[in-house]
Amino acid sequence: MAFPAIIQGRFGDEKVTSSTKKNRIGARMVLADGSEFVYASAGEAITAGKVTMQAQTSAGHIKDLVVYAAAAAGVSQIKLTNVTTAVVASSSYTGTGTTIGDYEDGYVFINDNAGEGQMWSIKNHSAAATSGGNPDDTMVINFYDTDKVSTALTTSSEAGLIKNPQNSVEVWDLSDIDGIVAGVPRADVTSGYYFWNQVKGAATVLTNGSVVLGKNVMTGSSTDGSVDVVADDSSAEFIIGGVIGVAATTEYSALWLNISA
Repeated sequence: MAFPAIIQGRFGDEKVTSSTKKNRIGARMVLADGSEFVYASAGEAITAGKVTMQAQTSAGHIKDLVVYAAAAAGVSQIKLTNVTTAVVASSSYTGTGTTIGDYEDGYVFINDNAGEGQMWSIKNHSAAATSGGNPDDTMVINFYDTDKVSTALTTSSEAGLIKNPQNSVEVWDLSDIDGIVAGVPRADVTSGYYFWNQVKGAATVLTNGSVVLGKNVMTGSSTDGSVDVVADDSSAEFIIGGVIGVAATTEYSALWLNISA
């Protein structure tokens, strides 16, 4: 199935959630006022107006996964040997179910040896166990048809996997930061559902402390999912945007989001 990368949305579209995938994770939607949203999936229940973050890639998948079989230049599929956390398959790969694969719409790259430096977007992939021997622990990764291996890979090549930053996002947890800020939803989202995560334009966001009109805010330093005023840019964790309407602490202030996710 081919999904458009940029969608012209109507007001209200940004509040629609679903239990099934309707777009590519990471697709962009722009409303008539220029507000911008990114298609995401929820790794937990998320309340409207709370800052979300990227889910963490399994530590054993970040780098050094062995390429199971040599891949010639020009092919659109590679195979990796999984030696750590089990991988859930893409529903588009198996043809069943609605659960998005762990790395569907994410990225695979070669971090060392033959073909190092290459990166591809993942169209879909198989499941991969962590025991039982090949092929049970072999992960088959398909690229988009137009994308190919440029420099041939060997069984000495080593690879890493990256979740799409909008796959299984969670509420920003200041005591357990897993990745970059992903956006702020305009509607409550059920765990496991797909939704539009706002990254640009006017938004209401949970406020911690006293924010200042016209000043930048950053990810909250004492309340999960909130924003704090940026007193000193050198101390900011992640800039969210600027304040266009002030509300009290624990309420929701109006911001002009400028999230580069």
